[in-house]
Amino acid sequence: MKRHLPNFVLAAKGVKITRLESIMNKRFFLVTLLSAALVLVSAPGIIGAQSQPLAGKEVSFLTTFGGSELDAMNKSLDAFTKATGILVTVESNRQSMPILRTRLAGGNPPDLALIPQPGTLAAFVKAGQVKALVNKDGSAGLVDKKTLTDNYNQAIIDLGTVNGAVYAILAKANSKSTIWYKPASFKTLGVDIPKTWDDLIAIQNKYIAAGKTPWSIGAGDSWTLTDWFEEIYVRQNGADMYQKLFATHEIKWTDPSVAKALTAFKQIVSPADKNLTGGIDGTLATSFIDGVNLVFRPDAKAELYYEGGFMGSIIAQNFPKLTPVTDFNAFMFPAFDSKIGTPDEIGGDLLAAFADRPEVREFVKWMAGTDGNTLWAKTGAIVSPNKNVPLSTYSPLGAIDAGQVAGATVSVFDGSDQMPPDASQAMSTGLQDFIRNPDNMAKIQQTIEDAAAKAYGS
Repeated sequence: MKRHLPNFVLAAKGVKITRLESIMNKRFFLVTLLSAALVLVSAPGIIGAQSQPLAGKEVSFLTTFGGSELDAMNKSLDAFTKATGILVTVESNRQSMPILRTRLAGGNPPDLALIPQPGTLAAFVKAGQVKALVNKDGSAGLVDKKTLTDNYNQAIIDLGTVNGAVYAILAKANSKSTIWYKPASFKTLGVDIPKTWDDLIAIQNKYIAAGKTPWSIGAGDSWTLTDWFEEIYVRQNGADMYQKLFATHEIKWTDPSVAKALTAFKQIVSPADKNLTGGIDGTLATSFIDGVNLVFRPDAKAELYYEGGFMGSIIAQNFPKLTPVTDFNAFMFPAFDSKIGTPDEIGGDLLAAFADRPEVREFVKWMAGTDGNTLWAKTGAIVSPNKNVPLSTYSPLGAIDAGQVAGATVSVFDGSDQMPPDASQAMSTGLQDFIRNPDNMAKIQQTIEDAAAKAYGS
């Protein structure tokens, strides 16, 4: 575990800051190494402990962030320490959940941690291991309810709510409800942004009639297919049924609602030789990054690509000559039912507390508040769900993502991330089989249900 001392403290004392990076499980494992002693907090003119009653107190923070995300978060933590005098000990690991479970079992948890899945949060709550931010009766836990309602839409607060009490806040998020397109291509085709599924299918068919392939799907990374299904399912059935299918398995995968969603998805993937660049085999062999490249490279092979807001930075990096918004842009995945509208599917990390001390409460307030989130968002590394972070803080691409996340009236968390691993894997494999043979729908549903029933214990 490494101490995060603010850069302005270290610079003032002439301390060299070093950083260690390595690869772990194909993801970045990054820990900030800072060689400094706690005595720095009492150094005159550095923190000003006399005006800060909590100066020199420490909180420990286990995060999933690495790379630019962690560097950006550290800038916010610098400001937090400067404002409060509280030091933050940061441990960063993309595989943080096994570490957290081990430390909880050993009675030595961090004060706070980022949790990537609501289901994992619920399990910790059930075990009595998480401190409530706001109690079920609305009274303050670690923070006052107003701290949350002033900064987040209810849809975001609900993601960290378990049994009526708020146990976590969404620290950062990405919308997964974005479809990427080329404005010039839409202009040539003579179409506008689709508002409904029927509008989208009409655009698809118009592309085919014009001799173009409408879609690229990077189905070699099967999670792109689970995202497609989740978007369709929540728009057809609403957030409550979505949770019952993915989170609690109260709805079985053999349910007619699943068949209805797959039938809609079939409109996109079949016939594959007309609808999908590369046909069946090419689609299943294409990674999610190669998939979007096929749409935006000069010799484009397709016109549309569905995947989350994070794709904007990938497109910009891979095609630096393209101008965001002008040459590539995104629109919200369209609605099926006007009463359900367009719930925003979100992926992200929830901040939860495992200790209750004054300095922990101050840290939660900072992470929930506008100032810290704005500083963090200004780096361009993350999208904040805090509704008070101005969209002008972001790049044009970031503003698309942030507007969907913070502005949603209904939000749901990534469905496959809420499923037990074996059930999620069965869904991924089943949807790849669906690309191969969408007419085999009933058998695919049964296969997923068999795995889900076993995984959920039902």
